[in-house]
Amino acid sequence: MTSQEFLASAGRGSVAPVTLFHGGEDFLIDECLQKAIEAMLDEGTKSFNLDVVYGSKTDVQEVIAHASAFPMMGNKRVVVVKEFEKLATTDPAKEIFKAYLEHPLASTCLLLVSLDADLRKRPFTDLKKLADVVECKPMYDNQVPDWIDKRIRQMGKSADPESCRLLHAYVGNSLRALQNELEKLFIFVGEKKTISAEDVSEVVGASKGHTIFELQNAVGRKDLRDALRILHAMLEAGQPPQLIIVMLTRFFQQLWKLSDLKPKRTSDAEMAKLVGVNPYFLKQLVQFQSNFSSAHLENSFRVLRETDTVIKSISRDKQGVMDLLIYALVKGAQEFEQSLSDA
Repeated sequence: MTSQEFLASAGRGSVAPVTLFHGGEDFLIDECLQKAIEAMLDEGTKSFNLDVVYGSKTDVQEVIAHASAFPMMGNKRVVVVKEFEKLATTDPAKEIFKAYLEHPLASTCLLLVSLDADLRKRPFTDLKKLADVVECKPMYDNQVPDWIDKRIRQMGKSADPESCRLLHAYVGNSLRALQNELEKLFIFVGEKKTISAEDVSEVVGASKGHTIFELQNAVGRKDLRDALRILHAMLEAGQPPQLIIVMLTRFFQQLWKLSDLKPKRTSDAEMAKLVGVNPYFLKQLVQFQSNFSSAHLENSFRVLRETDTVIKSISRDKQGVMDLLIYALVKGAQEFEQSLSDA
């Protein structure tokens, strides 16, 4: 089963007598262990009925002794064995462990953890037949933004897809690191119900050096020198060019929407809502919009699309391509489209 399926089952108070957790995502494993312990043990009796041991520092007989003991002042015991792959390594040990698997004590939840399980060999083949097996594998890149979105909702707030993608780009695929940054974000936004891309940049991006919003502000001011300086610092810090392109495209989309709304005399509050920006930043965005003609904005979208295509097709000199992009966005030089194509 998946970690989500296990969490749902444990939330209903259902945990098998023996469960193996395997895979490389230790954050998900720890989350499952915590949920199982909370479901099975009362806080007042946990110290009597919870044992945590390591396969590298114990043997099968000791683990079976822990698992065969009856609970004290409660209905359940929980025994956690970490580094399980280092426990039952000999044939006699595997036979002893299998004997317990065939007749586990119903009042014990034996939770086995292996980050490096070989499911083709014993005792893992025995576990696949006689116990519950929960896979906690690392997520693929395209799964992480959805995980971030669901996590934020579970924690009581919401975030738009751009904010989730930005957080993923800054932090990477480590769920533990992402959870740490989410906790910082929740403290930062306080009572506010929605986490914005600006919040992510302010809290997470600041720790990575220059942020995408500093870059877009320099572009908005048409300050080529500062924009290139910030771009180089971001690339040197490992920030991906694709993310920079996505967020700059978002910035120019906001400028385009403003250019369409201003003649209609839309109120500031409604304008901020339609553009998708915090009202606090609207005045600055309006100032930036006044620096760009409609033709300049249209050219910028073409250059951004062209740069995105080129960046995805080359393996080196991405900084040169990004330099050309920033020059074209600031100067509005249409001839740079050909330069990007030739890069």
